[in-house]
Amino acid sequence: MQTKNKIGGLLLLGLAFASCKTTRQLPPSKPDADALIRIEYPETYELANVVLALTKYGITDKWQVRKDFAYYEEMRKYFEPYMGHPLLDSVNFSGKRWQEYLSYRTDSYAFVLDENYKLQRINDFQSFEIQTFDQYKSLTEDFARTSNFKAFFQSQQTYREQMMRKYREEYLLTEMKDFLTKEFGDYFGNKKYSVVISPFVYAQNLHRDIDTAWTADFPTIAKPIIDGTSFENQEDKSTELHTLFTEMDHGYVNPTTDQHNVAAGFDETLWDDDSGYANSGNAVFNEYMTWAVFDIFNSIHFPAFAEKVNLNWHFQNDTRGFIYSDLFAAKLKALYKQYNGRKKIKDLYPEMLKWTKDIQPNLSKPLILNDSDTIHVTSPINSIRLEFSEPMKPVETVDIVLYYSQWEKEVVNVSRLKWDAGGQSVTFDVPLPQKEEYYLLFNWWGVQQPFQSVKGIMLKASSGLVVKSNKN
Repeated sequence: MQTKNKIGGLLLLGLAFASCKTTRQLPPSKPDADALIRIEYPETYELANVVLALTKYGITDKWQVRKDFAYYEEMRKYFEPYMGHPLLDSVNFSGKRWQEYLSYRTDSYAFVLDENYKLQRINDFQSFEIQTFDQYKSLTEDFARTSNFKAFFQSQQTYREQMMRKYREEYLLTEMKDFLTKEFGDYFGNKKYSVVISPFVYAQNLHRDIDTAWTADFPTIAKPIIDGTSFENQEDKSTELHTLFTEMDHGYVNPTTDQHNVAAGFDETLWDDDSGYANSGNAVFNEYMTWAVFDIFNSIHFPAFAEKVNLNWHFQNDTRGFIYSDLFAAKLKALYKQYNGRKKIKDLYPEMLKWTKDIQPNLSKPLILNDSDTIHVTSPINSIRLEFSEPMKPVETVDIVLYYSQWEKEVVNVSRLKWDAGGQSVTFDVPLPQKEEYYLLFNWWGVQQPFQSVKGIMLKASSGLVVKSNKN
C-alpha cells in the first residue's frame, strides 16, 4: 500500500530544469547593478507572478504560490477590484499544466512593460518550446493597464530593494560560485549571471541560459528574506541555501555531464519514477548529481547540520521521482572523501558511472504493502503493524511524522520495534492524538532515523497511513 496519491499533493515543493536561449538589455535594478552575481526583481516578472497568484489555482493550491507574508495580503487587497478580469481565467493553469504555468511566469523576463502598458520583447528567450506569455500578451497588457500595475509596483520599491539586499547578505553567493568553480572549472567565465526573485514563487525553481553569455536562476526565497530579516539559526540557513545552489550548479554539472557517455552507465528508466525529466537527454542524471553536489557543499559549510538537512532534501527528491537520491549522493560523498582533494568532483564521473552501471540491475524501492491504509484511534497507545515489499534493516528505533496540516507536524521517535525473522514486517506501539483526520508519515521531513531496506535503500518517502479518530 502507498498513500502517495493522497499525500503527495500536500508535499509538493519544487522542480528544476535546465536549457534555453537568448539576449536582453538589463534595466536598472538597485542595489547591485554592477555585481558579478546580480540579484534582480523585474517588473514584468512580478506582473506575471501577481497574475498567477490571483488565479483560482494560485489561490487554492497550497504550494505553488507563497501566501504567508504581509506583502501577499497587500497585493490581494490592491487587486481585489480586478478579480473578474478575463486574464485570470485564461491563465488558470492547473498542476497538470505546469509547463504552461512556468512558461508564462518565466518568459515574462524577456519583456519590459513600457509607459503605455505595452509589453515589448527585448530578447528571444523562452523557457520551454511553448510561448505561453506571448499567447496571453494582449490580455496581460490590458490587466496591467486596467489595474494600474505600475503604480502598485512602484509603491513596493523600498520593500524590493530590502529583499534583494537581504538575499545577497544571506545566500553565500560568492562561496557557492567559488566552490563550484574549484570543483568543475570556470564554466561561467565572463558570463553574466542573474538570480531573479519574487516572494510569490513557492515551487518549481528554474535554471536557464538566457543566451550564450548569460545564465539566470529563478529560485524560491526563504521566509526570513521575504520578511526582511536574517535566518534565525544556521540549520535554517543550511536548509534554505539548497534551492539556489541546486539551480546554480546546473551551470557546472550539465556541461560536465555532456562530456561523458552517461547512457552507457546510467539507465534512466531504472532511476526515474515519473519525474517528468525522462527522455530529455541527461536530465535525470543531472538532477541526481546537482542534489548530491549540494551535500558536499553543505557538509563543508554547515558540518553540524548537513547530515540532517541533506537527508530532508533527499526525502523531497524522492517524492519528485528521483527515488534513489540518498543512495547516489552517499556514493559521491564517499568518493570525494576517499580522494581527499586529489580529485575534483568533475573527475569522479567515470567512477560514478561505473558504480551506477554495476548497482542498477539490483535496484529496488521498498514499499509498504498493508491491505488498509487507515488507522482508527481507539486508545491512548496504538499498535501498528507494517508489511514491506522486501527485507528491511531490523532497527530498534525509527522516526515517524504526524502530519496535521501544511504548517503543523510533529516528529515522534518510536522505539522497541519488533521485527519478524525475515525483516519484512514490523510491529510497534505509538501514542496518537485524537485530532481531525491526519497522516502518519514514514521517511519525511524532520526524520533522522528512516526505514531502509537491507540494500541500504530508503522506504519510499512520504509513505504513510491515514489516521482517523473514533470521535469523528
